[in-house]
Amino acid sequence: MGGVWTTLATNVLRSRWFVVVAGIWIQSTYGTAYCFGVYSQSLKLAMDYNQETLNTLAVFKTLGGAVGIVSGLLYDLFPWPCLVLAIGAVQNVFGYFMMWLAITARIARPPLWQMCVFLYVGTNSSTFAATAVVVTCLKIFPSNRGIVIGFLKGFVALGAAIMTQLFYVLYPGDPQSFLLMVSWLPALVSLLFMGVIRPIPPAAMRVQGDHEEDEGSNFNLLLVISFLLGGFLMGVIILQNVVQLGHSTMLVIACLIIFVLVFLPFGVVVRSERASYYKQPTTLQEPLFTDEQRNWNSSSGSQFHSQEQSEFVAAELTEEGKKPDRGEEHTVMEAICSLDFWLLFMVMVCSLGSGTTAMDNMGQIGLSLGYTQVQINTLVALLSIWNCFGRFGGGFISELLLHSKDIPRPFSLALSLAVLCGGHIVMAFSFPGSIYVGSIIVGLCYGAQWSLMLAITSEFFGLNHFGMLFNSLGLASPVGTYILSVRVAGYLYDIEAKKEHGLRTTESWGVLMHVQDSGPLLCHGAHCFRLTFIILAFVCLFGCFISWVLLLRTRYFYHQLHQRLQDILKSFMSSSLYFLTSSLHKASIHFMVPLRAIAFYEWER
Repeated sequence: MGGVWTTLATNVLRSRWFVVVAGIWIQSTYGTAYCFGVYSQSLKLAMDYNQETLNTLAVFKTLGGAVGIVSGLLYDLFPWPCLVLAIGAVQNVFGYFMMWLAITARIARPPLWQMCVFLYVGTNSSTFAATAVVVTCLKIFPSNRGIVIGFLKGFVALGAAIMTQLFYVLYPGDPQSFLLMVSWLPALVSLLFMGVIRPIPPAAMRVQGDHEEDEGSNFNLLLVISFLLGGFLMGVIILQNVVQLGHSTMLVIACLIIFVLVFLPFGVVVRSERASYYKQPTTLQEPLFTDEQRNWNSSSGSQFHSQEQSEFVAAELTEEGKKPDRGEEHTVMEAICSLDFWLLFMVMVCSLGSGTTAMDNMGQIGLSLGYTQVQINTLVALLSIWNCFGRFGGGFISELLLHSKDIPRPFSLALSLAVLCGGHIVMAFSFPGSIYVGSIIVGLCYGAQWSLMLAITSEFFGLNHFGMLFNSLGLASPVGTYILSVRVAGYLYDIEAKKEHGLRTTESWGVLMHVQDSGPLLCHGAHCFRLTFIILAFVCLFGCFISWVLLLRTRYFYHQLHQRLQDILKSFMSSSLYFLTSSLHKASIHFMVPLRAIAFYEWER
């Protein structure tokens, strides 16, 4: 009995599902980039910044979270995820710890450029974690790209709400210590599980005995767990906004969060490996298919497999310098030189830039409309949950539409941009509760666009250089954020604030040097961000138009991809059906022989 449990425990630790679950744990601690609204006002007051300066810092935060070229190049050259995770952990500790020292006046007040560097280094650590986790898991589950991306990127967004709740327990009543907590907690989790994140050879995956239906059931269980955790966090956040919860209650809530986040996903791993373990004796003692079955399977699927093999050989024998087709493996330069890359880049500038601008300014939007700091923290935490649900939904729904309805993934991208445009319009024309309605729309659409961008990139350009490619496309986020957040939102906000107070300011690097009235430059009222959101709505409409152009260019490619997926499914189902019927026939023969013998014996008597 002890040997059985030892073998099962070994299989669990080596399981590819454990890689996914460990990736979920790591990603859930790197949602700090979406917590900027929690500490932005404290940062603004402590460092005496105006809104344009604060948005400049937000751009470097976005830049750090998007510029993952170094992590992607490192992963491509040295495919050791543990090395990438270790470097990211060191960056995380340095960047956020230095910001905590600055905001608490434990060091001399650094100039703005140094604060930008600290924030960039801290948030850039998330690209190392994302590259190591996402690329590794995509190579383990290549046939479920949208689902895997939705899960892993979804828990990054959900991590903002998780980190906020843990902060209330670890550092109650000390908002400046939020930066201290995010400096050590993500690094600790990365170092604990960096040995688990590793590529698994195809032969080892075949030995584990997972089938397509097993993958589907496990992903469905993880989806249920994620929605359970998100719903629980949403209820807790709403409850905190209604009543004042004591520290002991918050401690119980934190323990429940850890239980749902840690033990339930790990239970999925144990369930999968336990089922695979009890399938192994049958699989090892007798072959899965007899010679007759192999001949039947090869004849039924020969056309598809020969086509697949011929396509692979053709790709290998392509002349040097010939441009690869869409869907084939691209180098980084080949992808950058393609029109699809730049169309997708422009769509991301519009979608991620406008979404990030709205999310980063959510704290100042709430203050301008008269919300309290507790309500603003609640809003930011809820926004991270909607962001998470959007990432889950973007991956699952686009995968479902592609597999079952032959609807290309760029259609989902265009649809999310159209809905995001409506969210910006809701935020522009403020009415009671509009900030909550708008934040739901912005969070869902923003999260969906991240999942769709990664899935489309892998489908267009392949997985060989996916780490570099998706990090290169991620540069669209800081580009759009700088234009829309600093040059539009911050500039228009300061103009409205100066009109409101009748002040003239002298600035150096955007730092407020002199104000007629002591205190920060603040704006109050719906007019502070109205023009900004109108501009963001038109930007989303432009991005929606480019998405339709991309859809028209790639509709035949996605039709071929849909046909290939259907052929794979039909081949698998026909093979499984034949094996099932032949097994039932053999079982009936073995069952009928004893019955005939008994009947003959009774007749003889």
